[in-house]
Amino acid sequence: MVRESKFPTFCVRKPNGKWRLVHPYNKLNNATVPAQTPIPRKDVLLNNMSGCTLYSALDLVDGYYQILMRESDIPLTAVSTPSGMLWEWLVMPQGLSNSPATFNRLVTQLFRPLRTFA
Repeated sequence: MVRESKFPTFCVRKPNGKWRLVHPYNKLNNATVPAQTPIPRKDVLLNNMSGCTLYSALDLVDGYYQILMRESDIPLTAVSTPSGMLWEWLVMPQGLSNSPATFNRLVTQLFRPLRTFA
């Protein structure tokens, strides 16, 4: 998931008591053109589900970490830990401004064939 690199990173405690890695992607996010992805409308989703008798849910925990970074973008994700270790992300980390949109596009593309399954 990561390889050695050279930018600072640190940890913060989440409300549930677990730790989260935080990376200073401010400059990278400021230089990134925001992805234009539509947010699904609740009324359309509910309308698509009307008449269905079988429903399911899918937990996509850590889904970002399943998406490989483009080789040319890997150096842009470089971070270092407080212990001095240096790393670059090989998979899409959380914290990049377009990570949610990229993940949403991938999931939409993967599940598009199943939309008319009912």
